[in-house]
Amino acid sequence: MTFHPDEATIEEFRKRIIAWYEESGDKRLPWRKVKDGWAVLVASLFLRKTTVAQVAKMYERFLKRFPSPQSLLSAEEGEVAEIIRPLGIHQRTRQLRELAKVLVEHFEGKVPCSREELKKLPGIGDYIAAEVLLRVCNQPEPLLDRNMIRVIERVFGVKSAKKRPHTDPELWSFARELVPKDPEEAEKFNFGVLDFARKVCKARNPRCNECFVADLCQHFQGIEMRGRIVDQART
Repeated sequence: MTFHPDEATIEEFRKRIIAWYEESGDKRLPWRKVKDGWAVLVASLFLRKTTVAQVAKMYERFLKRFPSPQSLLSAEEGEVAEIIRPLGIHQRTRQLRELAKVLVEHFEGKVPCSREELKKLPGIGDYIAAEVLLRVCNQPEPLLDRNMIRVIERVFGVKSAKKRPHTDPELWSFARELVPKDPEEAEKFNFGVLDFARKVCKARNPRCNECFVADLCQHFQGIEMRGRIVDQART
């Protein structure tokens, strides 16, 4: 399926998401303040299958102790495991050490700004590669996780035919159309969509009646249409 973006709707959606993020987004989250490649990678790995609250408990402490891949490799595995214990996922220690080892041996401890090179790193898929390109390399990429996918499906009425939508190249292409070209605006937009999905456009019980993009949203328009049909049937 080929998605055809409506430019006027996209532009209005961008403007509202960025404005809302400026006013109500979670700008104080510590991992949103960093630009260092290692710090961004660490946050991305920590946030996988965990919660914001869990990561917030130990992210800054971890980076203070292990500010680089080299410092992580020089530490005992037990020390690393103890710091990340609040995440509750013990294999994360091994994953971090594998990632640090590759970065040190092949990239002199630096995080590459090439999508192809990033995806060769252990544990790095399309989403984390996109986050590094966006945050570290100033490339306007979408952070296409399940949250952004939900928002795209509802607002724009697009639906991937794949069982795993985050692997759909066409959906990635559509998401890129949404992202502003300016790197700073692109970052605000992406974080805005993620916060919007978590706070308003939730998977369960979305707050449609309070939503600031409801008039743009095909999902909401469908709800209203179904409501009118039911009302008419009752009269």
